[in-house]
Amino acid sequence: MVERLKKAFGDDLRSNFILLAIIAVIYPAIYAISPGWGIVLGHGITWIIALLGFNLLFGYTGLLSFGHALFLGIGAYTAGFMYKYLGINSIELHILGSILSSAVVALAIGLVVVRYTRIFFAIFMLAIAQVFWSLYYKFYWITGGTDGIKMARFSILGISLEHLDFTTYHHIYFYFTTFLTTILIYLMWRIVNSPFGLTLKAIRDNEVRAKFIGIDIYKMRLYAFIISAIYAGITGALVANHHRLVTPDIAYWTTSGKVVFATLLGGTRIFIGPLIGSFIFHVIESFAMRFIYWQLIMGAFIIAIVILMPGGIAQILRTFVESIRHSGRIGG
Repeated sequence: MVERLKKAFGDDLRSNFILLAIIAVIYPAIYAISPGWGIVLGHGITWIIALLGFNLLFGYTGLLSFGHALFLGIGAYTAGFMYKYLGINSIELHILGSILSSAVVALAIGLVVVRYTRIFFAIFMLAIAQVFWSLYYKFYWITGGTDGIKMARFSILGISLEHLDFTTYHHIYFYFTTFLTTILIYLMWRIVNSPFGLTLKAIRDNEVRAKFIGIDIYKMRLYAFIISAIYAGITGALVANHHRLVTPDIAYWTTSGKVVFATLLGGTRIFIGPLIGSFIFHVIESFAMRFIYWQLIMGAFIIAIVILMPGGIAQILRTFVESIRHSGRIGG
């Protein structure tokens, strides 16, 4: 039975679903003991989506972006504008709007930036993201500037949640986001294991050989770039609804750094990496923020992880599990 599941879903997908199921089951108890840690779990679930998209771009395609906050900002401000100017507070419509806006912006930018690789691509993306951040900051009569856009509680399936207490409201957000994340994990798994995903790996591993056998490298990178942007945009819309506030900070370079660090922490080139990285990053961040120089602590920890565990925590866990299985076979 286990072998059939492996063939049907693969180890990584199954591991993602099992871990999500465990978190969903223990979440109410954690929230009851400490609402703060319950909220941290909510943040972890939300950011998995953006990390999945970034891992497709970096881990599977080989393009490192220092400006991925650009698309988080697009998604967040799309939700904010839909509420402020159109009076729409449906989280489903916010997500659909973020998908459309992120895809359009990614297409326009990607037509140029995916022609570059390595540090040129990374810095190009950083520069573009900072331009968007400055627009959010300067055009305060539209964006609200540093005050941001304040949002009401979202509605779901046409049902208003304004009358609910905070705990119930947060529980609904958590399980809605968990459900959405589960779907997006499955879609991403299908993508990376499709001929398209295998093509991206071929480009990452040997661009010259991939081009020689007839792969349209430019087009494949553009597609990956757009998909990655859509996943980040969805996270942006969710963050906007969770915080009920959209400010330029969501598009700042430090947010891009958060995406990069969390992905490296979990592990690139491994499918479960973003899920593990998101939760561990937010737990570490919650502990570190108790100190004055918490950014220094976070930076030192991430550097240590990259040096000591270049494959990320997920790779360490995978190696550990495989060693247990191997020793079990020998013992049997």
